Amino acid sequence: MSKFAVATGLATGALVSSFATGNAFAVGFGFETDYFENASPKGDILLKSVTIGDEIIEDFSFVNSAVIDFNDAFDGGNTGAASADKGDNATGGVVQENLSEMDGDVVVANLSTNNLNHIIDTEDEGAFTIDLQFGKSIDNLLIWERGKNSDLGIVALDAAGNEIGEKLTITRNMWLDAGYSIDTTEIDEAQEVGSLGISIFDDLGVESGAVDSIRFFSESGFNGPDWKFVGTDAARVPEPAFILGFTLVGGALAWQKRAKAA
Repeated sequence: MSKFAVATGLATGALVSSFATGNAFAVGFGFETDYFENASPKGDILLKSVTIGDEIIEDFSFVNSAVIDFNDAFDGGNTGAASADKGDNATGGVVQENLSEMDGDVVVANLSTNNLNHIIDTEDEGAFTIDLQFGKSIDNLLIWERGKNSDLGIVALDAAGNEIGEKLTITRNMWLDAGYSIDTTEIDEAQEVGSLGISIFDDLGVESGAVDSIRFFSESGFNGPDWKFVGTDAARVPEPAFILGFTLVGGALAWQKRAKAA
């Protein structure tokens, strides 16, 4: 098992953010990725948990439906936009170059697993718009991007498929080091992976703090994002250690109030 600390940015979850003393990130947050790695960057890299602030999260929500609204057509070479890719030796997953509007199930195949070496690859100048629905409502979106050199657009959707909250473009300078590399069929050597967490409430401006669907998009100037998404289950029960820490912080604040009153 390999465990790498990606970043120590303060979490933006509802409980943690209430007691944050500062945040180095104007948009998004850092998190630790805990995973099992099988053999090499070409093999299976299985997500076990993430740590956001003091909270260890194992309750995830994976993509269970995808609608490809638009995807530049593949015409050989580096044409087209989004395609399915995976590690050369990774088990499961799909490799498919040309994704049409009928291939939402292919997107689901690579985004419904905990294998971080199942991804969606995008050609450098390609443009796409894909709507993803998660199996359970999510309050945070966890994003991993192969190469740390591309932009990616996201916006939340309501139950009717309408855009809500704020549309966000994650630029290539915002990716944090995820602590591992992957080598997929589309490339000749391993590339480092970047990561960034996005709060549905704080970063996407959704007042309820949770959504079931998110629209992802790339434009010709985005340099072809290669991505993996997982959501954190909005209905999860915090780990005991996190509850203890929350209780201690709450007790400290109450003590401070009593001290001031005295």
